[in-house]
Order: sequence, then structure tokens, then C-alpha cells
Amino acid sequence: MKQRRKQLLSLLLVPTIALSLTACSGSTPKETEAPTTEAATEAATTEAETEEATTEAATETETEAVTTEAATTEAAEEADPYAAAADANTDDPYAQAADANTDDPYAQAADANEDDPYAQAADAQETEKATEAVTETETEAVEENYVPEPSADAKYTVTVTDDNWIKIENEDGDTLGLSQTSGVKIIEEDGYAFKDMNQNGKLDVYEDWRKSTEERVEDLVSQMKGEEMAAILTHGGWGSFTTEPLAEDDGSYTYLMQGGRGGVTRSIGQGGEAHAQWTNHIQEVAESCFYGVPAMISIDPSSISGLVETVALGSTMDTELAAKIGETTAKEYRAAGVSALLGPQVDIASPMMSRAGGTYGEDPQLTLDIATAYVNAMQSTYDENGEDIGWGNESVFCFTKHFAGAGATEGGRDDHANGGRYAIFPTNNLEAHLITYFDGVFNLPGKTGSSGIMTQYAIDVDSEGNPIGGEWAGVYNPYLNGMLDEFGYDSLKITDWGVFQFAGVWGAESMQEPERVAAGWEAGANLLGGYGNVENAIAAYNVLVEKDGQEKADEIVGHAAGNFFEVMMNLEMFEEPYSDSAAAGEIVNGDDAMNYGVETQKQSVVMIKNDGTIKEGGNGNDKPTVYVPYVYNTGFSVSWMSGISEGTPSWTPGMDLDKLGQYFNVVTDTLGDPTGEEDADGNKAYTKDDLTRATAEEIAECDYVLVGMDNAYSMSYEALATGALWGNTEPAEGVEQAWYPVSLQYGEYKAETAPETSLAGKTLEDGSKENRSYKGQTAPAAANYGDLEALEYAAEAAGDDIPVIVSMKMERGMVWSEVEPLADVILVTYNNKMEDAVADIVLGNTDPNGLLIFQQPKDMEAVEAQMTDVPRDMECYVDADGNTYDFAFGLNWASVINDERVEKYSAAPLAKVTNFDYVAYAEKNGVAVADAAEEAETEEATTEAVSEEETTEEATTEAASEEETTEEATTEAAETESETAA
Repeated sequence: MKQRRKQLLSLLLVPTIALSLTACSGSTPKETEAPTTEAATEAATTEAETEEATTEAATETETEAVTTEAATTEAAEEADPYAAAADANTDDPYAQAADANTDDPYAQAADANEDDPYAQAADAQETEKATEAVTETETEAVEENYVPEPSADAKYTVTVTDDNWIKIENEDGDTLGLSQTSGVKIIEEDGYAFKDMNQNGKLDVYEDWRKSTEERVEDLVSQMKGEEMAAILTHGGWGSFTTEPLAEDDGSYTYLMQGGRGGVTRSIGQGGEAHAQWTNHIQEVAESCFYGVPAMISIDPSSISGLVETVALGSTMDTELAAKIGETTAKEYRAAGVSALLGPQVDIASPMMSRAGGTYGEDPQLTLDIATAYVNAMQSTYDENGEDIGWGNESVFCFTKHFAGAGATEGGRDDHANGGRYAIFPTNNLEAHLITYFDGVFNLPGKTGSSGIMTQYAIDVDSEGNPIGGEWAGVYNPYLNGMLDEFGYDSLKITDWGVFQFAGVWGAESMQEPERVAAGWEAGANLLGGYGNVENAIAAYNVLVEKDGQEKADEIVGHAAGNFFEVMMNLEMFEEPYSDSAAAGEIVNGDDAMNYGVETQKQSVVMIKNDGTIKEGGNGNDKPTVYVPYVYNTGFSVSWMSGISEGTPSWTPGMDLDKLGQYFNVVTDTLGDPTGEEDADGNKAYTKDDLTRATAEEIAECDYVLVGMDNAYSMSYEALATGALWGNTEPAEGVEQAWYPVSLQYGEYKAETAPETSLAGKTLEDGSKENRSYKGQTAPAAANYGDLEALEYAAEAAGDDIPVIVSMKMERGMVWSEVEPLADVILVTYNNKMEDAVADIVLGNTDPNGLLIFQQPKDMEAVEAQMTDVPRDMECYVDADGNTYDFAFGLNWASVINDERVEKYSAAPLAKVTNFDYVAYAEKNGVAVADAAEEAETEEATTEAVSEEETTEEATTEAASEEETTEEATTEAAETESETAA
């Protein structure tokens, strides 16, 4: 049977399929045939963008996209801090684009007929034949569901779970999970059960859970061809979300059968139970082929049970809470079938950074502490006594990002696109941006040692405008990669999304995709983030063979694959990749999980203004009445995905009225039918005249006005900005290049004080340097200027009698002069609106505890004066009460918070790495270092010298004192002797 199946499958080799399906049979996987370099390169040329394929982006700050089979629910959006808000000027580069019909922001829309980017469509007839042949052979191979029968001497038990996978528990050994239909069977040795993952009928070292991880990895790598490892290193799935077994034309199925073994999920909002069922089906197919290597399901920070993350977690400034949330989040992710986090984002964010909402703020010490606690707990598994046992089945591997310096992007622009091509370091303070890595996540206090990393997009530029390490983006940059080598770092590295196609290709633009992938591997990358083009990955391997020789090429991909296998073995995925879907539903979406999520939100809310309205016990009314106005959004946006878009105007409530209705009697505005211009489908747009505000008389009957707002932010962009996706490849006709300023205020902002010449810029064909300055240009009013208009109306209608409470959802700093004078109370919620937490605080049940993690600028001139690479160097806003909205500022019921957190994090920002001699490395490579670092060295040397001098003086004094004491004793003794003699 196996021989016949092998012969049938060998007929399926067509140019459009990257790897033979022979590896899925019981024969030795090494017999798999790979396409020639010529064929793979040709495929790479014809499918360069479309094969980017469900490359569901990572980021930091990245919104959940669902598949065509399951639309994102309102609950899912609320659970995800990066869900697309009503404000089309979203700060998250992964938010849903204007095209609501596109479920995956990375799906290629140029060809509407191409529903599955992994389906091989070049020859429909051959594909159909291949599918039929696979179906026939799989049916022959698995005539009935397999359940192992233990021998009389067996030391294991077998259970068929409710999810229909087999659970095998070895006495004093590892627990195994396998499918009944994958073709993998159990080998019994010494009474123990082992999975015959490559289906060769014998126990290989890599299948033996008694062996060390190092031995197992070495064995598996030694069995594999370079082409097979290249395929496995792609990380670009998945196809359609489904709770049913994967169909053979499903994108996930096709990708896995080609050898792909990784991809990011955007579907966890479907619920823990459903998500676990989907990942089980993915693992079942993975188990059936390519040595049975399990799939890595990665995820961006998703806050699936409402747990605070990123900037919201930073605002607690509580490392114990960060550890608890890391541990809890890992359990939730693993229950749902997720094994890796594309995060956390540990960039030290400048005030202008477009992706600031995914960070822990702008301070190196705070980011170091929170990230270390969170990652350490997330990667560890804990026993029943709460003891850290290191890697285990409740661990999630972390790809901390973005190494290194992405927080200093020029103009704060999004680094996915040409506008954010550079990160600038005007004071050469790159070292401050490395602290979290070398002093934190590379040196975890627990047993897992180190996190992984994700490379950055941008090119770092020094104070003289010179690209650090050359005009090469992060994945290709020899300076950044050399730093890791110098330090001895060798954990799993993944590239950011699209670095071989459209983002972060800087320096490699002239290369073909396979050459870029090969260059990335040579530079030290392991996994190809967001890259699902298996054919190109194999072509890249062949580029390495041609360039460096077979031995070196195998060494490069073998080392990368070994890192991947090591992580997956540490996570016990080779043993038990399956999930209990019913348990996952309770762990992820149960009442306990959701209630704890709300409790963490309460700890993160920052109160920055209070006239006495917020106090213990509230106003004494069990269910006060509040007016919550609607807000208008123009829909204008600029994003790396779709370029410059005028968008669609909308009216939405400033906060979730249903949630608030649980705590308040809610009065709001009345929205009529849209009366604006019709779109191509005949749908009318909303205008400002389509809303009727609540009257002043209605508002006068309320206890509070509660205005939900989103922070003011207009991203800096270039006039020629075009979308990397959706088929937008050319700027609008007649548009000339111009650069527009970032703005942290609602109204228009003209950049009069910006530099005349940009620090960074490409060298143009004529030898001159590109000037990317936006001085003299005007940023438009924020797309959500309607937030301010709603506040203005509400404040006027409320008069002096009704307190006006502003609940501001933030992801960075903003200019408060437009807002603060109109508000009696201001509550800041990072990432989410957090209606439950806000209501609890307004009602006087919870004392505010959060602190600002970004300085709030006095005005836009203060923002322009700030150095992009220097934390906390901005002149801050002072409110009517005389409070300065500085880093670590916050109020509670009593007064300004002044506790241990404030004392610690108000100290001067860290500037030097402790565990790596960055200055020596920089000098060796001819890179300038920050004056602050040099001053710190001098100050440290001076302090040490003074200390030594003081120590010497002290020692001299002590010696003199001892001598005097001796003399005194001698004199006293002589006197006593004299007296005695007398």
C-alpha cells in the first residue's frame, strides 16, 4: 500500500507545487523532490505579490482580521485593543482598510477570483487531478480511525478525547497527542509510547521525548533536505477559518502540504473553543507530512479576555501585575492553540511614533521592567505550587520587537512604507533603545533564558545623517545583526512582515525575492515573517547553494530550522500539539477570565484632572444619568496598506452605550438617515447635518456629561503615499512629492519650527540627498475633529452645573490646550475605551491608580523641539490646577499620586546598556555614540574616583583614629602605672 501510494503521489509533481506530497506518505521524507532553481525562480517572478498570501501582518498594534467565513463581531473588536475603531484615522497599521469586504488586510485584491492565495491555480486541471489523487491515496492509507492498543507491559494509557484526537499519558513521562487520521502511529519501547512522526516504522532520536532537545534537533535536521527546511521556515499561513476538518483546497491545507509550518492568526476573536478546533485541524494536517513537524500559530497582542496589554499595562507601572498578566495570557493563548506571540513591542516610543500604542511607553527603565516581567512569565510554565519550571505546555514563545530602534522613526511615520524608511538618532542615542533587549529580555530571571526577536523595518540614521550599518533595513543590516553575534545571541529570529516584498526591503530593492530571502538568512534571520511563498523560499535556498555551496547553504538553513525545532520542542508541541476545545472556551471566554480582564483595566486608568467630581462613593445615586454625545469622523486616513484615502464619513457614539447602560441612565443624540453623496453601490454617506444633538434642557437633567474621545493624531506622510496592498501601486496623477507634518492636536497645524532639511534621506540619481522635511507644510485637522466638537457642544450645554467628564482613549501624548479647559474631569484609558472600568471609577468604587507613560506636550512647538531618540525631554502641558502632565503623573481620590512607582520612574532616563559593551562595539564599527552616554561614562568615572578618594581619606582617617586611640591607651596606661607606683 505504501509503495503504491508513493507511486501515485510522485505523479503529482507539477511546476506550481513547491514540494512533492510524497513526504506525506509513510515513505522516508528525504525522497521528496524539490523544484529546480529555474522553475522556482520563474514562479517567484510571476507570483511576487500574490504569493504574499494571507500574510496577516504583525504589529504591534495590529488589528484582528477575520476570514470570509466568519465576520468580526462587535465583541471581538472590543476584546482586541487593535480592532478598527470608528475613527478612520486609526493609529494601528493593521486596522481594517476601507474595503469592508476584505477580511484579511494582507490578502491580495488585484484578482478577485483568487480567493485562496495558497491554492495552486496555474493549471486548474492538474490541480484537480492532484486533489483527486491525494484524496484516493489518503483514503487508502487511513481506512478507519486509528486508536493505539497498549501491550500488556505498557506504561501508558490511551484516551480518545471529545475533540477526537488521541491523548496518551506515559507514566512518569510526556503526554502525547495525535490524530486518528494523520497516518502517524505509536511505537512502543520499554513500555512507553512514542509518535512515529515520519512514519518510517522505527523510533528516531527526534521522536524520543527521553532524549535532550539538542540531540533531537540534531537528528531531525540531519534527516532533512535543504529544500524541506527552507519550506518549513516560511511563516505565512493561514487559509479560511473553520471548525471543520480542513478541505484539500483550503489555503491552510495546501500550505502545510507544501511544507509551510507557521503563520499568524487573526481569528481568535471567534472564541477560544472555535479557535482551538481550527488549530487542531491545522495540526492534524501538519502531523501527516514533513516529518510530522507541528505548526507554529503566532498572534499579535490580542487581549482576548480584556486583559490590559501594551501601553495600558505600562500605565500600571506594576511588574507583579505584568508577570501575572503574562502568565494568564500564555495560558489563554495555549488553550486556544497559539504557541507564539509576535511581541511584546519593546520599542522606546517617541512622542510622534505612529505605532506607539503597541509599546510600553517612552521610558527605557519602565519598558525594561514591564517587558522582562511579562515575557519571563509568558514563556514559563508553572507547577501546581506556582513554581517556575521553565518551558512547558503552558509556555508561549515571545518574539520581542522591533530590533532595534523602531521607536525613533522619522516624523513618527509608519515604517511599513517609504515614509517611515528611516529611524533617526539626532543625538546618537541608539544605546538607550537597546537596554530592554540586552539588560532585559535577553537575560530573563526565570528558566527560559531569552526571548526571540523580530527584526525592524527602518534604517537607523546617526546625527550626521549617515545610515548606521549602511543603507540596509533591519533584516539585512550588518551592524544590527553583528551586534547580536557579538553578544552571542542565538534564539529564534523572525522577520517583520513583508520585508521581502513591500516593506523594509530598503537596500535590497534591486534584488529578486529569492535573493532577498537568501540575504535575510545569511544575515541571521530564521523564520520568514508573513511569507508564505514556499516556492520562493526553496528558490532562495538554491540561491544560497549557488552562491555559497551546498555545505554552507545547508548549514545556514539547518541552523535556522534547528532554532525553530528547538523552540517547538521546548513548548512540547512535538509531543502534544492539540487543544481541548471545551476547556479553551472556559479559559479564554469564561466569566472568571472576563472579570479578571476588567479588574486589570481598572488598574490602568489614569486620572489627570478632577475638580472633586470623582470621589469615593460617587454622587450617592445608584444609577446616575449621563449624557453621551455622538462624534463625527471624516474617514480621511493615510496607511501603508491603502495609501491616502478620503474615506467615508461616519457618526458613532463616543462610548459603547449598551455597556454604559448597565451603570447609568443614558441620554444621547438622535442619528437620522444619511443624506450625503452616494457611492458606487448607491449607499449614501453621512453628513454633519444628519445628527440631532440632545437639547440643553435634556442635558440639564443629567448628573454628568460623559464625552468619549480618541486622542488627536494626524500621522506624518508623503504626498506620493500609495498602498502596498489593494493594487494601489501608483500615486494619483499629477501629484508632486511633498511631506506633511505629524500633529498631536485636533485642529490644523502648520509646521513653522520644524527643521529645514531632514536628517535622513536617500541619495538621488543626481547625487543629491532627498529632503524629507515638512517645514512650512500644514497637517489637516484630525479625522476625528468631531470629538472636539462634541465636547465643545456638551460643555456649553452643561454650563456650570453639570460636571463634564472626558474619557480619553490614548496611545501617546497629545496637546491638551483644546480639551482640558472644557473638562472638569479627565480620565485616560490606554488602547481601549474601557467603559466598565471608567464607569466603576466615575461611580466611586475604584480609586484611580494609573500613571502617564508619555509626556503630554505643551504645544506642537514643544513636540518639534524634542529629540526623537531621547526619552522624556519635552516641555509638558500645565493645566488650570497647576498640575504638569509629565511622565509618571496621575491623580487618585486624595491628591497627586506620589508612591514608589513615581519615585523610581521619575529618575533620569537610562542611557547605557549594562550587559553589553555597546560603546566598544560602536567604536569598533566606526559608529558615533550619544554624548549623554559619554557624559555618563565620565560622570561614572568621576564618581568612582571620588568614591576611591573618599575611601582613601576614610581609611586614612580611620588609621589616624586608631593611632590616636593607641596613643591615648598608652598614655592612660602610663598614667595608671604612675598612679599605681605612687
